[in-house]
Amino acid sequence: MGKSTKLGELLLEAGLIDQFQLDSGLSFQRNVGGRIGSALVKLGYIAEETILQFLDEQNDISRVDLEMLKIPPDALSAIPVTTLYENMVVPVEWQAQGKSRVLVVAMTDPTNLKLIDDLQFMVGSRIQAVIAPEFEIETALNRHFPAGRPRATLPKARANPLVEELAAITDPRAVKSERAEDRLDRLIALLLRKGVLSDRDVDYLK
Repeated sequence: MGKSTKLGELLLEAGLIDQFQLDSGLSFQRNVGGRIGSALVKLGYIAEETILQFLDEQNDISRVDLEMLKIPPDALSAIPVTTLYENMVVPVEWQAQGKSRVLVVAMTDPTNLKLIDDLQFMVGSRIQAVIAPEFEIETALNRHFPAGRPRATLPKARANPLVEELAAITDPRAVKSERAEDRLDRLIALLLRKGVLSDRDVDYLK
């Protein structure tokens, strides 16, 4: 796997998503924010576990189980808490490599080279990325930082209408009461209305 290849492109090359799904996922990411993997999961194009398994199979990326892991204080203090919550990453441990030390950091997208570079500049040391589910990362952060997410990074009180409408469409409870075709039509209509998709994008589905 090429280190310069982004997650969305890797999933596309592996046949786990198609070009339409990647394009609409990138549009969703630009409009709503967050990570491309999360955007694809929220749009219902791929399961988070599928992404994690795919990355875990790559030769140079390892998966870590954060649920029972006790993280050393010197690792936790290496990166500001605000940065950890903003990027949904958590330091795991320091590892000695020769005369230098490497900070192992769990993240949902270890192909995000810009984030890794930013963390390396902040820490002043090389970062070794490993993968973990987002819910495990957030749980680990909350466990080690009882005060929770710093106030400066709390979401704005005003909710994002697109996220709310999307949640209503993708709510698991709706699966039993609505046909998949109808939910897909509503999802496409929503994304068209919000400008996430264009009419040309929808033509891919026809």
